[in-house]
Parts: sequence; structure tokens; C-alpha cells
Amino acid sequence: MEKTLKLACVICLSTSSFATTWTVDTNGKADFTKIQLAIEAAENGDTIQVNGGIYFETIDFLGKEISVIGAGPESTTISALKSHGSVVTFNSGETNKSQLMHFTITGGTGSLFTDPIFGDVTGGGAIFCQSASPSISDCVLEHNKAWGGGGIFIYLAEPVITSCSIRYNEADGHGGGLYALDNAKAAFVDTTFESNIANWGGGATCTEHSDTTFESCIFTTNTTYNVGGGIYIRSRSNPVLTQCSFINNIQINNPYGSGGGACVYGGGDTGGQSYPVFMQCLFSGNSVNGDGGGLAAAYRSHPILTNCTFSQNHAGRSGGGFACVGDAAYQYPSNAIVTNCAFTNNSASDEGGGIFVRSSEPTLDTISVMDNNANLTGGGIHFFESPFASMTDSIICNNAPTSIQGSYADGGGNSISDECILCEGDINTDGAVDVTDLLAIVGNWGDCSDCNEDIDGNGSVDVTDLLTVVGNWGQCE
Repeated sequence: MEKTLKLACVICLSTSSFATTWTVDTNGKADFTKIQLAIEAAENGDTIQVNGGIYFETIDFLGKEISVIGAGPESTTISALKSHGSVVTFNSGETNKSQLMHFTITGGTGSLFTDPIFGDVTGGGAIFCQSASPSISDCVLEHNKAWGGGGIFIYLAEPVITSCSIRYNEADGHGGGLYALDNAKAAFVDTTFESNIANWGGGATCTEHSDTTFESCIFTTNTTYNVGGGIYIRSRSNPVLTQCSFINNIQINNPYGSGGGACVYGGGDTGGQSYPVFMQCLFSGNSVNGDGGGLAAAYRSHPILTNCTFSQNHAGRSGGGFACVGDAAYQYPSNAIVTNCAFTNNSASDEGGGIFVRSSEPTLDTISVMDNNANLTGGGIHFFESPFASMTDSIICNNAPTSIQGSYADGGGNSISDECILCEGDINTDGAVDVTDLLAIVGNWGDCSDCNEDIDGNGSVDVTDLLTVVGNWGQCE
């Protein structure tokens, strides 16, 4: 009897371990002609292989741990143009074993959800992800539209999105490419947010405790009508962005808008303090009608910026590279921590070509502010009613019309001059070629475009640049 039971268990386990691969094709020669029919037939562990073609449908993973795999985003498209709603839905507790890859996803109009401020609206034109943690890779999300997250809406969810392109999507409200809401803890890796449009957060919005991570992501040519051309962060959200680039994003229409590349907003009593982290990020060519061409931190927002570069950004008012502002009553200062960052060739129509600080207390440590300009004053930095803002071990030079305007707490070690004394190999422009520059070379090894580490300008950080640093070791003269 015991042997019989053991044999039965072995047979049961063996049978349940067999996974099925289902095929889908538009020509009727596969198992199914619709992806959703294959999903309904599949069981956990199965794979659905979708051949090239355009599939006019919307799909729902139904909580299943399955892999839905296209032939490649250039040849396999899921389109909602002949239907309505989100193209792909994850809202039944899907795990990271629920995988979607190699598709173009287009034509979606989103699914209903309740926004905490705006009520019942639509979200997730391409992908709607609620209370789920799927894996999405090598997908193109384009030409979708919803109120929030024209590309993807993430709510109480932890998906992982890798090597995707989120482009040409539109949101009437938040997040042309992405709307991450209410404890959304997604992870984006090697993903591009391009040419998306929204009222708030052209490329993306993270709000209500949404601590999403972005690694090696690109935010480019996104547009916002109010704040955050590339990304808008607010209401107790603390995303971490590592080696991300914000390039040529814009804020238009609203003359008081902020953050061409990124906007961090605490919101006084109505939002909540935010502490996002930007590490080794590039802000270049972004523009804003109001403050903070590259990045704006406003009203109890406290970004941590480390080893970041701000170049050729423009503000229609103040803070061409970076604006750190609080309210006039000094109740809601923004106390950013800025370490080892470079601000070069930024401009402002009013004040603070490189940096503008108002009624706030940022900590500026080992920064360089060079070749910036403002039409009125403080070409390098303008401290406006911010006497407790501190600056230490920094180089401020060759800014116009003046390098620094206003009072601040001088921590010592600062070099402020009309002209810059530079030397080859001083990548972080701190007046010395040292281990920091060496680490910058190693950390950015390989192909690069217009990066400071590419000393000889050949489009690659390589042994030639390394030898330049070693050969010029020591203090600049």
C-alpha cells in the first residue's frame, strides 16, 4: 500500500511539472489566432509563443504565472485600436513569473481607477498594473493615451521593466509615459522615456509613497504643460535614479512651471516631504518657463544629488541648472544635498544661471559652477534670503554677470573667481587631478557621447583618457 501511494505521488508530481508551449498566429495555422484565448487555456508555467503580426485585441494575464513572448517589437504588435481600454492588464496578483516580452503595445485608452485627487479617471493606456509584480522586457509602448500613465500605470505594484521604450504617449493628467501611484515600487532598467506629453510629468510622475527605482534610463524630448518635463516627483515619494539622463525635456504654457528635466515637489501641508536620490545623472538641454531648467526642488523637497552634471539647461525665470526654493514665509524650505556635481553653461533669464536658492537651506559640497550666465544677477549662484544655505570646497568661476549673489554659510575651501584655472584630466573641476577623477574614468569606461570623462573627445572613455589623468596627477597650476 505504501509503495502504491509513493508511486502515485511520483506520477502526480511528474505530470504537474510538464509545461506547455502554446502558439499564436494570425493565419490560423497555430494553436490560436488570439493571444487572450491562449492565456485562458494556459496554466502556470506555460509559455505562449506569439508569431509576428498585428493582434487587434486587449489581453489580461488573469493572475497566471505564464510567459507571453512575441517575435520582437519590430514585428509583433498588440493593438487596441479596434477595442477599448488598456492593451495589457495585470491586476490579479501576478508575480515575477508572469512575463511579457518582445512586443509593440499601442492604441490603448486606459482602464478606470480612482485617483486620490481627481476621482475616477483612466490609467495605463498600454499597460495597467495594479497589485501585481510582473516582468516586462524588450517592449515598445507607443501612441497610447489615458488620463494617467499614457504608457503604463502602476498602482500598489512592484513590476520590473527592462530594456523597454516608452514613447509618443499622452496623458491628460499625470505621467505621459508613466504614472506611479500609491506605494508603487517598480524597477525600470535600461528604459527610455521619449517624446511623451502630460499636464504634469511629461515622461513620468511618481507620487504618494512611490519609491520606484530607475537605473540607466533616459528621459528625452518629453513635454509637460506645468511641471516636470522629464519626471515629476511629489507627496512622500523617494525614487532612486542611478546613471539616468535627462536630455532636451521641456516645460511649456504655464509661465510659473518648474523643472524642465525634473521637478521634486513637497507641497507644503498638502503633499509631503520627498527625498529622491539622483546619482551620476546627466541633465542637459532641458528648458522651463519658470524655475529650474535642469531640476527644480520646491516646498519641502529634499533631493540628494551626487556626481551629477548639469549643462546647457535654461530657465525662463531663475535657476538655469538647478533651483532649490521654499515659500516666502520660510515654512517649507527645500534642503537639497548636492555633492560633487558640475554646473556648466546653464542660463537663466532672471537670476542664478547655474543655481538659484530661495528661502531654503541646501548643502553644496565639492561642486563646480562654471561658464553659466543670468540676465540679471548671480550668473553662477544666487542665494536669495537663504543665509543658512552652506557651500564647502567648491569652485565658482567664469560666470556672468557675477559669480555669486547673496549671503550663505561659507564652510571653507571655496574658490570664487572671474576666470577658471583648469588642467587636463581634472574631470570634476575641483582644481586637482586625483583619485576622484580616476574613479570617474573607470566608472564610465566604454562608449559615451559628450561626457566629461572622454578627455580626448573620441567618443569613448578608454586607456588614453586614463593615461591623461595619471600623467597630470596633482594640483592644477
